[in-house]
Amino acid sequence: MSPVRRAAMVVCAVLTTVVVTAVAPAVAANPITISTGLFTNSAALAWSSAPTTTMGDRTVTRTTTGVPGLVAAGPTGSVFHQTLGVSRYMFIGTHNHVLFLETPTGGGTRSVSLVDFTTTPPTERPILSVLAGSAAVSSPGVQFSIGTGDAFFVFAPTGTTVAGLGIYRSDNGTILCPGPPPLVPTGQLFGEATATQLRIKMGGTVLAACARPPGTTG
Repeated sequence: MSPVRRAAMVVCAVLTTVVVTAVAPAVAANPITISTGLFTNSAALAWSSAPTTTMGDRTVTRTTTGVPGLVAAGPTGSVFHQTLGVSRYMFIGTHNHVLFLETPTGGGTRSVSLVDFTTTPPTERPILSVLAGSAAVSSPGVQFSIGTGDAFFVFAPTGTTVAGLGIYRSDNGTILCPGPPPLVPTGQLFGEATATQLRIKMGGTVLAACARPPGTTG
């Protein structure tokens, strides 16, 4: 066998090894519980401005010296969210998932993010960013699945429509059910879990329906 052919076979063997090792199976997500029924809406618009709050093994603290912001601390460490306008936060469900809300001092883009405690240290996951016409527009609303709150429904008024609708996992921010494009609501918006689906509804109208994630108990 010529030296050139032998070298070519070695290169092919190396490349074949690389391709095989690159297709390792993905790590499974942590199991979550999504109880059947309408999502809890008592927390809608209840964004907190308190200096500090502790729920279970998680604490959010507002920093006012140096760079202002919010620090969320929990079982896997802490993460810092810098305040650019007005920062508020929310705990949802008995698992005490943490959401941040960043709002400009006037009209502008409002953003909601989730603190992902499944990573070490925790990671801030963007959920939505929606442009509001003025400071008078209501803050984004949040509803969560009964009990654990392991799934949440979020939406944001713009002043003329409601945008950013979606249902997400509350531990790592994965989208579970994308909502419709911006719309003018003609009834109450709410999330719902059935035995087989996650739904976004407006009054009695189903705006979006997605298969319940495998392994989520009802």
